[in-house]
Amino acid sequence: MKRIVLTLLLVLVLAAVPVFARSTYYFTGDTLFCIRAGVTFPSFFSFYNNPEKGTVTFEDTHMTLGGTASIAYQGFVNEQLAIGGQLEYAFNYSRADIIMTTVPITAKLTWIPVQTGTFDLAMSVNLGGAFIRYNNGKYFAPYAAVTITPSFFVSDNWGLGIETGLMATAEIYLKNSNKYDQSAIAGLMPITLVLTYRH
Repeated sequence: MKRIVLTLLLVLVLAAVPVFARSTYYFTGDTLFCIRAGVTFPSFFSFYNNPEKGTVTFEDTHMTLGGTASIAYQGFVNEQLAIGGQLEYAFNYSRADIIMTTVPITAKLTWIPVQTGTFDLAMSVNLGGAFIRYNNGKYFAPYAAVTITPSFFVSDNWGLGIETGLMATAEIYLKNSNKYDQSAIAGLMPITLVLTYRH
């Protein structure tokens, strides 16, 4: 797992090198349509109201490798910022072979500081909510994600990229709840291929 994280960090650093050769490619009104698919690694669980459980990471989360897929549509409000929405589906299994499914519906803001026409480096923030199901439990939870995506465009319209970052959901219980100590924030690290159509 540590090798994967270090490899991703190296890829991101190398992808950021073209930042010094920045040019403008997009204009207000341009649009992006993206399809993503890939895997998710369990990153952490933080039981912030329960010091005994505390925060567990990676293998200690008792979750296995999962998958994710999403579609997103955005329009540029200026030369570097695009706003839109994203619909996603993600799943992971516990070690007891119980599936956890997450269906986030979010608003998405993307900043593209590096855009050369053939190479983009995009950074995105997603905020919204997610429908979550685990075992017999179902609930709606706040959801947030931050991602970075280097993409190469093989034509004026079509590009292929790799995306990674952090996805997080929260299960929140108030002090008067008997589940108060079960309040938690769960984090997943996605690694996905991104197919982008721009117009």
